[in-house]
Amino acid sequence: MDEIAEAVEDTGLYKEDLYEREAPKEKTLQLVVFRLTREWYGVEITKVKEVIKVGKVTYLPSCPEHIAGIVNLRGYILSVTDLKPILGLPHEEPTEKIRIIAIESGFFETGFLVDEVVESIEVPVSKIEPALLTLPAERAKYLEGQCKVDDKLIAIVNVEKVSEKRV
Repeated sequence: MDEIAEAVEDTGLYKEDLYEREAPKEKTLQLVVFRLTREWYGVEITKVKEVIKVGKVTYLPSCPEHIAGIVNLRGYILSVTDLKPILGLPHEEPTEKIRIIAIESGFFETGFLVDEVVESIEVPVSKIEPALLTLPAERAKYLEGQCKVDDKLIAIVNVEKVSEKRV
């Protein structure tokens, strides 16, 4: 028995050490927050490749309404998705704050055309709620949930559902 006590002392484990551990940290989700018209949205930062200034978006004939066109991103052709028709938001004239958020999720790559990229934030997963029940089902399926940060209600865009939109 004395040998066991000596072995424990040698390893540096004492009763106090067992009880002085930090509580596990709460899981968080990092979001890139952006604005579409007067509403706030977010997308998981792990799916964001980069944020770029809008250059020339080349219109493609016979494309669905939500495809704004394509851009040349350093020799790579990237389709540009306009989230406003998907989310039922009105069209606004572009300003100098307009950006494209290059998104990559699995094999899906596109650029989300947004009115303004505001910030990146970290939100505890426990603060994320389901999307509002007042939203039409057609619009709600493109949102993973929502969270309130400061005075902003931020809807979280489901990138995979947007990628499935065909028409």
